[in-house]
Amino acid sequence: KGSALEGFYPAGWDFEKIDACIGEPETVCDRQSFWNEGFTPVQCDSLDAFETYMGHEIAMQVKKAKDRNEKIAFILPVGPMGMYKWVVYFLKEWQVKCDHVYTFNMDEWADAEGNNLPSTNPGSFQYAMEQALFNPWAS
Repeated sequence: KGSALEGFYPAGWDFEKIDACIGEPETVCDRQSFWNEGFTPVQCDSLDAFETYMGHEIAMQVKKAKDRNEKIAFILPVGPMGMYKWVVYFLKEWQVKCDHVYTFNMDEWADAEGNNLPSTNPGSFQYAMEQALFNPWAS
């Protein structure tokens, strides 16, 4: 209550229940019994660090799949966008082709009839992803 996000989320969301899933902010990285064995959170002290780590992790998963001769699919968020420059950087540095990669945008706004902006519109998420990731990746 009282935050800039009040009224932003759908009515009926139980924030006390959501907050209880995390506990206190300083304990967010403490291992939980229900976490997958292979999951370990990495604390990022800045947005720059987050973007670098995320970009590296996405690129690493692309490379590992290529090394195993497997296809890989990602559902990618449209933001933060800075991580995608690192994906491109690492994959180009490692000379990894991406002909085995399939992606889906996590986000795209639509009107009440389900129509979204054309991909040529700078306001569309597809346009943003093409500018940040796909065009630099392909060049």
